[in-house]
Amino acid sequence: MTDTKPKRIRLSPEARQEHLLDCSAEMIATDGIAGFTMEGLAKRANVSAPLVYNYFPNRIELLQTLLKREFARFNRRTANDAEQATSFEDIVRVAVRSNFEHYAPGTVLPILITQPEIASVVQNRLVQNSRQAASYLIEKVSEHYRLDEDTARLIVQLSSGAAWSAAELAGKRGLSMDETVELTVNYIIAGIETLVAGKKNERQFK
Repeated sequence: MTDTKPKRIRLSPEARQEHLLDCSAEMIATDGIAGFTMEGLAKRANVSAPLVYNYFPNRIELLQTLLKREFARFNRRTANDAEQATSFEDIVRVAVRSNFEHYAPGTVLPILITQPEIASVVQNRLVQNSRQAASYLIEKVSEHYRLDEDTARLIVQLSSGAAWSAAELAGKRGLSMDETVELTVNYIIAGIETLVAGKKNERQFK
């Protein structure tokens, strides 16, 4: 009698680790992080619990590894999008979308970042990213609208606040990311142009 059971494919250590991380991401995105366990992961990945512990000594280290992977992917996507930006509107869109990805429904990055014990492994990079992004946007706003640095900084702070608020609302309500991003981009650009026009009028009457 022929054995019809599918043979289990032996994965390399690197591929096995990625598979475990993929399964972890799926579980957390679907069911949240509170009920996530190593034993549950083993069942989901169709492996033994000792094998999971062989790759990750404990739950926290596994989740930290997952966060570092997802955060690195996020940074690569954002950097690539920024390199391809050909207009000021494109730059604003990249900045807004990066905010939205921190609240995107069905993804693990925003879930993991809100857990202090897990997020500690990327905390310094989060601060560094925030500072670099702010400096980059201030420079672009200043160049595009020919504004002094303090005014450009204020505009970036106001715009960032609007983007974060829209992203948080979209995440909570399950709104379409693409549609909400475009609405937010239009809102921010219209607001900047109104402020710039007002500033020019002030100069004319002085």
